[in-house]
Amino acid sequence: MNKKFALLLVLMAALVMGSVTSASAADIKAFGSWQIEADLNSSWDFQKKGAVSEDKTFNIAQRVRTGFQFIANENLKGVLETQIGSANWGNGAFGIGAGRAASTAAGGAAAGNGNVMLRKGYVDFKWPGTKVNFLVGFQSLSLPSAVGGGSPVLDDHFAAAAAVVPITDGLSLVGGFGRLYDSNGSYNTTASSLSGSHNAGDVAFLIANIDMFKGFKIQPWAAYANLGSQLAGSGAGATATYGFMAPNSSSREGVRAYWGGAAFTMTAFDPFKVMADFNYGKATWNNQSATNAAAGGRQGFLADIAVDYTGLKMMTPSVFFAYSSGESGNSTDGNGKSERMPVVGNPQNYALGSFWLQGGDAINANINAPSTAMGYWALGLSLKDIKLIDKLSHTVHLIYFKGTNDKDYLKETGGTVRGADYSSFLTTKDSLWEVDVNSKYQIYDELSLGLELGYINASFDKDVWGAVNSDYKNYGSNDAYKASLIVNYSF
Repeated sequence: MNKKFALLLVLMAALVMGSVTSASAADIKAFGSWQIEADLNSSWDFQKKGAVSEDKTFNIAQRVRTGFQFIANENLKGVLETQIGSANWGNGAFGIGAGRAASTAAGGAAAGNGNVMLRKGYVDFKWPGTKVNFLVGFQSLSLPSAVGGGSPVLDDHFAAAAAVVPITDGLSLVGGFGRLYDSNGSYNTTASSLSGSHNAGDVAFLIANIDMFKGFKIQPWAAYANLGSQLAGSGAGATATYGFMAPNSSSREGVRAYWGGAAFTMTAFDPFKVMADFNYGKATWNNQSATNAAAGGRQGFLADIAVDYTGLKMMTPSVFFAYSSGESGNSTDGNGKSERMPVVGNPQNYALGSFWLQGGDAINANINAPSTAMGYWALGLSLKDIKLIDKLSHTVHLIYFKGTNDKDYLKETGGTVRGADYSSFLTTKDSLWEVDVNSKYQIYDELSLGLELGYINASFDKDVWGAVNSDYKNYGSNDAYKASLIVNYSF
């Protein structure tokens, strides 16, 4: 009897343990994008052959993104996404001997791009008994944008706590706090001089999603950031980054900045779809350096509008226009304040076309990002998702870019462009014509083969640039080309 009783206890314990294990288990779903591409390019710096800064002509790049969702139930899940690369074959991550021994060489074989990088790691849950959704951890966050595929102000991966609060069926609020930078982490054993609040960068944001009327959606938003004078390291603050540099800024200054704007989408007049954005930002310096006591700052705007015609089965034509404020001719106006809109970090997705200003599927096939290209207007036509043959699609862009930075700005600053360079800074005398032809063949549902072709006809004014840029003076300007062959496995 005792043996039977003991056996019964063992079986009951096993059942209890099994139920506990089952209750704490999570369903796991994998997702990712593994991409390898060959890039052939020429004159991305718009310099003729012979210039010191002449571009490389051929690279093979690879990027591996792999993620998992750990789903406990419909109200709770964890998300983990990793990335290896982007890196060129033969350089560090994918070179001979990569990962076999520690290396301090440029491109580091073991400590460089071959390491597994955290792309996302956050908890996604609803508060019990409510529809309020919380996302806490390292995640992807973007301010609203209707045109361009992402915000030109803030669109990146960073540590944050955000909440999505439904108010009514047509109204919800999204708000949160993010820690963008912290240069005095536990990994930094020599950062004693960076203690205190000057080493950190924080942002707070609030978004309203208003979708109360059929065919109309508007997303007003606001954001505020306090970025320290040493967040990028000892003596390197927010103004060391391209998105906050201005004519009189030094690298060791902090920034207080705010932004506001709205994204608008209208589908009421189907088959026409109208999208528009307005973004405004202002940044002022704090923690002024001893060598640069003058007040400084940066403020400006970017507005855009696009109209798509969705009534065709074989393609979607789209016309668009964008305008961003540029530098004035006299850089001493307002103590050297910049008239370009401040930008946080390097927004990942805002694009016009797929060559000069991001876009497309290629990893390393774009010349600029919003942080460096501010000060232009653009008028373009896109033929999107052209489908004439099964499994084969094309997108074509034709865009004209013109600078809004005054032609005298370079003369006033002695040829120095704070927060941009020759290939990305357009004055009112400079213009670009861009043509892109991007094709994709869907081999399997999860596997595609892409070919992206791009050409930019560049016109930089010889009187503006010849006096301040030695490369232009010696070699003149040249047109830019690219061709990218892309294998992409997405699951």
